[in-house]
Amino acid sequence: MMRIGSAIAIFAALLGLTIFAFAQQAGERIRGEPSWELLSAADARATPEVSAKLRRLLARQPLDQAKLNLLFATEAKGDLADARRQSFTKTLNELGWRDTPTQQNLIVEAARTNDPNAAILHIDALLRRGKLTDDILPVLLQIEAVPQATALLAGRLEKHPHWRVKYLHFIAKAQNPTSVAARVRLLNRMLDDGDQLSHAELKPSLDAMVRQGLRKEALGIAMRANGSRVDGELVYDPDFSKFVALPARDRENPLPFEWDARSQPGASAQIVGQGQGGQLRVRWNGNGAPIVARTMTLVQADQVPDLKVVVDSLDAASSLDEFRFELICRGQRPVTFRMGDGRISNNVATYRADGPAPCDYPDLVMRGYPRGRNASAEVTIEALRLVMPERSGR
Repeated sequence: MMRIGSAIAIFAALLGLTIFAFAQQAGERIRGEPSWELLSAADARATPEVSAKLRRLLARQPLDQAKLNLLFATEAKGDLADARRQSFTKTLNELGWRDTPTQQNLIVEAARTNDPNAAILHIDALLRRGKLTDDILPVLLQIEAVPQATALLAGRLEKHPHWRVKYLHFIAKAQNPTSVAARVRLLNRMLDDGDQLSHAELKPSLDAMVRQGLRKEALGIAMRANGSRVDGELVYDPDFSKFVALPARDRENPLPFEWDARSQPGASAQIVGQGQGGQLRVRWNGNGAPIVARTMTLVQADQVPDLKVVVDSLDAASSLDEFRFELICRGQRPVTFRMGDGRISNNVATYRADGPAPCDYPDLVMRGYPRGRNASAEVTIEALRLVMPERSGR
């Protein structure tokens, strides 16, 4: 397991060992050169003349942060006693958080002394001012992967800094399973602490968990965050009532266990409010095999559920023949639901799966079913339920 000091040291390396890079920048500035820039490498040492000049300037202006940082960096390249080093860091800490090189130098010191709490505080200071954000976020994600950092990072995020949403969304770029597993730990800690995670804050993390196969964990966090219960249902929102209760912006970006009904060329699908619940209204021109609606289910691998499709009228039930319902898992053969003769009663069509679920928490999808003819279809569905049948055999 990577130690927390190692993760912070990565951040120090990413910033180019700025305690020394700043020495080159400020040294050039003090020598009076008009054009200077912060470089990521600083092997050159400040000359004795620059060091002497710095001490004279600081004697007149002891709180000049640029000169103080430069002197600190200059002396740190030599044999700097611990007491002198602590004096530098104490003074820099007392000068506030609005100077970027100061925060960079203090992060390096936090890495050197293996102080993750101090490092995260100084990282926060940079992020609050929008400094070095693109460099910081990838390494902060690495720090998050260290279990001992979970509480520290959660504590900063729970204070709702302005970079909170950007950081929570940054997980969308993560390809490392360790980072996604760490996000499970972080969000659970924030929920343990009573943090109110919004739909928009949750979505990138839950999507990342689903991509990494952590579907159970994604469901658990979603249920905790919105206080929902499934009460034995195998579909989180069988009658679409939870979906229609969402704000419009959240309907456009559903969580994995919420319904995703999308219109596309040749097919229209939308969920609208109706009575105490909602309705899924689908129109399809008969071309292609578009997926018009999908949701992740709570079905476990090897379960063989029945599907109950509630339509708004018996006339509408005939249009169901133009659609196919499936349980799908990435890399697995879909399981198709098939309706036998006489399986429609009281506006409810009952389908049986042609095999067991291929994985835990598969997606239930509704797609157009091309039959080699132009057969357009229109149907209004009031509920889609998966139930475990009570039968002795198939």
